[in-house]
Amino acid sequence: MADHKIHAEIVTPYEVFFDDMVDMVIVSSKEGEIGIQPGYTPMMAALTPGEIRLKTGDKVMVASGTNGYAEVGRDMVIVVVNAAEWAEEIDLPRAEKALARADKRFHDPETDPQERNHARHGIERAKARIKIAKKYQDKSYSGSSF
Repeated sequence: MADHKIHAEIVTPYEVFFDDMVDMVIVSSKEGEIGIQPGYTPMMAALTPGEIRLKTGDKVMVASGTNGYAEVGRDMVIVVVNAAEWAEEIDLPRAEKALARADKRFHDPETDPQERNHARHGIERAKARIKIAKKYQDKSYSGSSF
């Protein structure tokens, strides 16, 4: 069944970021990367900031995603994250400034515990965005890490 696909949907609080049929989805979970293809065992997974890769034929689309979860069924995967953006659209200087701001808040002794936790999430997200931007916006990059 070479033409068998899986329905992939990436949803944020603001939009349906992606909704189409693909061959494979790879997400970053708390346990590591999970590759999902048609017929995958149904499950739920907690996601961490990192790459979301979507493969269709020879084409690989890469997005940065935040914390969230993935609901996997036999022929579908729904990824729910706070934010997502395509790798080529990440504003690297903006991500680097966000990392500096979050790091400063995290290490400030005046920061209350709840705000420190938000800053920690900001650091994780900014580091993931920076890593993805540097990897996929590099003009010498010539293949997928699928």
